[in-house]
Amino acid sequence: MISASDNAPIIIGVGQSVEQVPNELSLASTHADMAGRAAAAALMDAGISAELIDHIACTRIFSDSSPAYACPYGGADKFPLAVAARIGAAPSSALYDCLGGQTPQTLVAECAQGLLTGAYDVAMIAGGEALANMRAGQRSGAQLDWSENHEGAWEDRGQFKGPPLINATEINHGLFEPMMFYGLMETARRITRGDDVEAYRNDMAALLAPLSAVASNNPYAMFPKAYSAAELADVNTDNRPLVSPYSKYHVAKDGVNQGAAIIMTTVGKAKALGIDPARWVYLHGAGQTSERIMLERDNLGHSNAMDAAFNGALSQGDVTSADIAHFDLYSCFPIVVSLAKETLGIADDDPRALTQTGGLPFFGGPGNNYTLHALAAMMEKLRSCPDDKGLVYGNGGWMSKHAVGIYAVQAPDTPWSFAKDKWQDTSPVAVFTDTANGAASIESYIVRYKRGVAIGAIIIGRLNASGERFYAALEDTNEAVLKSLANGELTDQSITVTGGKSGNLFSF
Repeated sequence: MISASDNAPIIIGVGQSVEQVPNELSLASTHADMAGRAAAAALMDAGISAELIDHIACTRIFSDSSPAYACPYGGADKFPLAVAARIGAAPSSALYDCLGGQTPQTLVAECAQGLLTGAYDVAMIAGGEALANMRAGQRSGAQLDWSENHEGAWEDRGQFKGPPLINATEINHGLFEPMMFYGLMETARRITRGDDVEAYRNDMAALLAPLSAVASNNPYAMFPKAYSAAELADVNTDNRPLVSPYSKYHVAKDGVNQGAAIIMTTVGKAKALGIDPARWVYLHGAGQTSERIMLERDNLGHSNAMDAAFNGALSQGDVTSADIAHFDLYSCFPIVVSLAKETLGIADDDPRALTQTGGLPFFGGPGNNYTLHALAAMMEKLRSCPDDKGLVYGNGGWMSKHAVGIYAVQAPDTPWSFAKDKWQDTSPVAVFTDTANGAASIESYIVRYKRGVAIGAIIIGRLNASGERFYAALEDTNEAVLKSLANGELTDQSITVTGGKSGNLFSF
């Protein structure tokens, strides 16, 4: 057995929480409550007291991430300190990170670096969402007060790190929901593969069905029900279409009350505290990358940055995907799981599970915090399989930000070290225009639905004359045209696009 140095970072405690909406909404947990409950569970799992926590880092709750999720009941003015207060901790440093599903994994790498250099001794990463309680209160008209104020120093990194995810051109064309962007990427991938709509839908269903089976046996899942591939492929009243090619069962569900937390320290500190080495989990490798904005990517249905993040983590961990026994692949939408499988070389008949939780459509999609649940579940899996290695992958934006971690109970042959990923995308940069006029072709499309009825369509097109990409909305939204487009029958037809101040319009 390899002996790690005393300053090597390790994970020593994990905790999760879940709550169904209570009948008495005055008893409903807040976002900070869900995180605090998970933090308390992580302390119990580690067998340490809260006084030892000298650094806390929290994922950003959705109510602080977008006006669309603003909480009408208020909230904690300093979220990390609100979580710390619930467990009686008084950390000397507190951090509130930017939005993105990759942040839990990037925070693990960041905290590992802080522990390695001695910036702190015991770090906690925590997050929680109570969106289900919040929405239940809104529907019922309940008068709730979730506001709280805390004293102490903290760092708030704000919503974004880097350019915003949505620009004026996308807003002008009605693009604002994640499933719209993912639908465009998913359809582009289908067209490139040469699949028809039905075949691709069946593939998505076959991919997701095993995830739901894992969720059905997970006590922390918000929607613990197993579905067959046939049930997931069938469009009906319950599984109504949302944005093509997705229906309700295919996408992340954010109506959850869930929290997760992990505790990290060093080998030397764990020895001093008397923590059983069989409960330590080491970080073997990490990779994190960022992608170009969607219209600039050389291939709309692929992510070069995702490839680089996986390759970077596997390389640092000195492993191949064949050496990984357990995975949790971010599953907000099917394309993310499917592309990750391709990059990792995981065949369709590979028996290894792709999730430890059940995935965002079935376990639940607790905002930016899902990957922290994946990490907690993975740590428990590895403790029970001490000779195995596990991989956790988090994704943010529209496959815009990627973070991968390789983990094991056994110490790595080469000590882990923090390395900023210097990967550069050398593929061609696609050129796009905000205002398009002339003859063009369709590169990808989505059809939008409201209560199961098609209401409009948006495309990414290419101008015949220049090859420039553009967004455009369908001018003639009659039912027959929308149905034909959704069925993939019009993709090869020529179109004409006309630009205007409020966006581009196209017609067949």
